[in-house]
Amino acid sequence: MEPAKPIKTVKTVLIVDDYPYMLDMVALFLKSKGLRVLCTTDPEKAYAIAEKETPDLIISDVAMPGLDGFTLLRGFKENKLTREIPLVLLTGTDKIADVEEGFASGAQVYLLKPVDWASAWPKIQPFLAVSEEKA
Repeated sequence: MEPAKPIKTVKTVLIVDDYPYMLDMVALFLKSKGLRVLCTTDPEKAYAIAEKETPDLIISDVAMPGLDGFTLLRGFKENKLTREIPLVLLTGTDKIADVEEGFASGAQVYLLKPVDWASAWPKIQPFLAVSEEKA
């Protein structure tokens, strides 16, 4: 009998951005890395998706109508079902106050739009390292 081969666990990323084009661009890149991608343009729906799907990483825009990314991230950190999920902010502003608020809201990584994946991927990849498990 042959030993069981290790199986790769597919990691899941939830992307929250009110701009569908940005969702598509980020999703396309992440799918090219073999990741399962969930998307929503509605930050209010992101909570329910995260609770149900338990993604391995959440990437959120900052400036969205209704619920902004800072508030969204604080909500994830306050929820016992989502507080351990790593959070990434994706935004078009690099103002020091916004960057500081992003980290204070719970973000582990702060990415600028347009995304330069050559520098962005090494920042988020450690949160998505594929684990090997025995079948």
